[in-house]
Amino acid sequence: MKKLTYVIPFLLLVISCTRYSGQPVMLKCEYDENPLGVDNPKPRFSWAMNDTIRLARQKAWQIMVATTSEKLTSGKPDMWDSHMVRSDVSQFVPYDGKSLQSATRYYWKVRYWDRRGCVSAWSDIQWFETAFLKADDWKADWIAAIKPNDSRPPRSVLMRKEFLANKELASARLYITGLGNYVAYINGQRVGNDLLTPGWTDYHTKVQYQVYDVTAMIQRGQNAWGAVLGNMWWSSGLGWQGGSTYSNGPLKLMGQLCLTYSDGTSEIIPTDTSWQFTDSPIVYNHIYHGETYDARMEIPDWSKAGTPAGLWKKVAVLDTFHVRLVAQQDPPIRVSEQITPVSIVEPKKGIYVFDFGQNMVGWARLSVQAPAGTVIEMRFAELLHDDGTVAQENLRQAKATDRYICKGQATETWEPMFTYHGFRYVQVTGLKEKPTKETLTGIVIHSSAPFRGKFECSDTLLNQIWKNITWGQRGNMMSVPTDCPQRDERLGWMGDAQIFAPTAFYNMNMNRFFVKWLRDIADCQDTSGYVYDVNPAIVVGGPAKPGWGDAVVVVPYVTYLFTGDRSILEENYDAMKKWIHYMDTKAKNHLYEFGDGDWGGYGDWVAVVPSPTKPTGGLYYYYSTKLLSEIAGIIGKKEDSVALAGHLPLIAQAYNAKYFYPDSGHYVANTQSMNLLPVAFGLAPENLRAELIKKVAENVVQRDTHLTTGFMGTAYLLPLLSDYGYHDLAWKVATQTTYPSWGYMVKKGATTIWELWNSDTERPEGMNSRNHFAYGSVGEWYYSYLAGIQPDITQPGFKRIIFYPRPVGNLTYASADLMTGYGQVTIAWKKIGNQLQIEIQIPANTSGIVRIPFEKGKNTEIAESGKLIWKDGKRVKSSKGLTFVKQENNYIEFEAGAGKYHFLVQ
Repeated sequence: MKKLTYVIPFLLLVISCTRYSGQPVMLKCEYDENPLGVDNPKPRFSWAMNDTIRLARQKAWQIMVATTSEKLTSGKPDMWDSHMVRSDVSQFVPYDGKSLQSATRYYWKVRYWDRRGCVSAWSDIQWFETAFLKADDWKADWIAAIKPNDSRPPRSVLMRKEFLANKELASARLYITGLGNYVAYINGQRVGNDLLTPGWTDYHTKVQYQVYDVTAMIQRGQNAWGAVLGNMWWSSGLGWQGGSTYSNGPLKLMGQLCLTYSDGTSEIIPTDTSWQFTDSPIVYNHIYHGETYDARMEIPDWSKAGTPAGLWKKVAVLDTFHVRLVAQQDPPIRVSEQITPVSIVEPKKGIYVFDFGQNMVGWARLSVQAPAGTVIEMRFAELLHDDGTVAQENLRQAKATDRYICKGQATETWEPMFTYHGFRYVQVTGLKEKPTKETLTGIVIHSSAPFRGKFECSDTLLNQIWKNITWGQRGNMMSVPTDCPQRDERLGWMGDAQIFAPTAFYNMNMNRFFVKWLRDIADCQDTSGYVYDVNPAIVVGGPAKPGWGDAVVVVPYVTYLFTGDRSILEENYDAMKKWIHYMDTKAKNHLYEFGDGDWGGYGDWVAVVPSPTKPTGGLYYYYSTKLLSEIAGIIGKKEDSVALAGHLPLIAQAYNAKYFYPDSGHYVANTQSMNLLPVAFGLAPENLRAELIKKVAENVVQRDTHLTTGFMGTAYLLPLLSDYGYHDLAWKVATQTTYPSWGYMVKKGATTIWELWNSDTERPEGMNSRNHFAYGSVGEWYYSYLAGIQPDITQPGFKRIIFYPRPVGNLTYASADLMTGYGQVTIAWKKIGNQLQIEIQIPANTSGIVRIPFEKGKNTEIAESGKLIWKDGKRVKSSKGLTFVKQENNYIEFEAGAGKYHFLVQ
């Protein structure tokens, strides 16, 4: 009997473990699944638990890393065996084994122990492959196409080399980069599906390179590899007059093809003096103005072995050109979808206008049959003239025109390589026959950060606004976060990016994208500590203006909040500290103000009611100092944290002494933004904050429920109204359809977010982009206030999730889904009569703070999964996974473990 007393629980535990312990899923090394080209010598591993029971939590983990999958299968890792590590950490666990070698594939697997002590099955075996970990791994030369009297920008060229592979091949890797952009070919086939490589960095500081597995492209015997080179960011000419360039040429290539044979020997085919070049059929290419391609100049089989036609010349080796090379850091630019035109009209004879129904970013793929020499011209635009032809005035100097010159051989299909456009409409001339919807296909491109969030509600207007926000986001992710994708600008403006960052993270997994861009900022930082308004820094000089330069602090903080990746704070700490120190040195009596006279920078950019710009310096000086104090504490720099925190009261006192008017109880100018930002940043005295937001609310009402904010104020308007008891008013502003509002844009036909609240009436030839993400910062309010999902800075990266749905107005349901590193986070609520149904999903190895809304003064009953847990103001029963925390004026708070919960409130 005693034996049974011990055996039965043991058997039950075994059965329970077998049923629920699962297997690790969502395995990633650094930020990707099976990444090729990792140049971090201590890469980080992440995984999620595959366990759906309530309170599922990891108690320990074990990682094995080996040089072959067979060694892992046999349980004999030769690189690292962590053994059992007691920890619930499952994101960004650093490698801690033997030193990794360059250009080597490693295999890894992981398992976990759950809270009951049950061990999971091992994960599927994954791999990662290192890039070049040392500078001397490169054996290739930078080669260039030196041409006397070359055009400006330089003409596109082809480069090629033949080589012999006369043994059985085990693997082949191509390590390659170029300046400006390149497209690689081997034996007539394009290498990879990345676009506009190597991406945009501060080219004088560093250049990215890409790594491709080209094993299947190499044939036994004679081979050839080569590349097409074009200008893009490097040598097109950037800025409003196109006068800022990194280089006027020549175009450069560097790469090495590494062959490993089955007998264990290896061979390198590098770029060197043996290479040749000639002009490509791309007779003109420019980032803003477009591309012209003469198909009659094509050289058949130029990237295949043999003797191609054309006049080929020897390349020059650039012995004096040196720049730091790094493996691809950000998600590569790729095609995300293809769009068929919704209509074709002929406003004038022979002029056809294609409407794609969506303001998009990329280009049009042309499919045409016409005699040799026929010139097909495509002009891209966001707008139409009254006569139905495309309106390019808001593109300013950008010509946004592609031309294809036919070779006259059956159906010809073409798309550009070294340009991109922001457009909804394409005007085509030169066609010999009436076009069909197959004549043009819209190709959507952007940095390929994966979408991870979705918002939906019962209000169709808000759903369309959210869709517009996502289109504006993807269209302005082009290796850096750009301000606009269509005109003669397209720069990495800092203020736009920092104010939109939270919304960006809700919609897409932005970690890798921002990691790279923050390195661009640090690369360009001035020795005095200031950063620039745009990064990579070009066109616009420094120092950065308030709210723009502060992206160097805000974006790392937001990245950490949404991902839990502590390394982003550690890596950027020096850059953040230098920026704060710069403001310290320029501040007078603890008040930082930019510029001379009344102008203090961009301020609350393009607001309906302008605010004075001078106060913005002091506001962001306080905010960045506050964030850096918090960051210093997070990464263990306690002395810095205390010192920075000690400075905050002095900054606040200086700011409030100058800009707060105690007699009238408001800040300077009494605009919505001037009263919002001190509260949002914590600079306003606590006892005055409610009254300040009351003044904002009164101002909104006085303006017939309209906002007046610009880039800086808009992000905080609705959240603060909701937080301070004006949630109904926030809803009315959010659903407004008259100027100025998001709904006004939609009613005017917008499919993205505009740069201006009045883009439809502002002069078109000025600063008037119809695809700008800054005002899309309202998306954060959709997710965190309407649906009710928020990250928790004390356990970032959604390790703990705050759920607080806030039904409002005539909204009958709202939902949000968010794929985190731990798994899917979901909330969905629905109002039916006097009932509120709330569905919540908390991933394994995380927890939640659940706030159930209720109306004060009314008897409220709350049931969870059919069990009554709250009635008449007190707890009735407990429910597994839920712990009561507190009751506030308008919500009841519970702590919740992982699992699915079904609440019914009535």
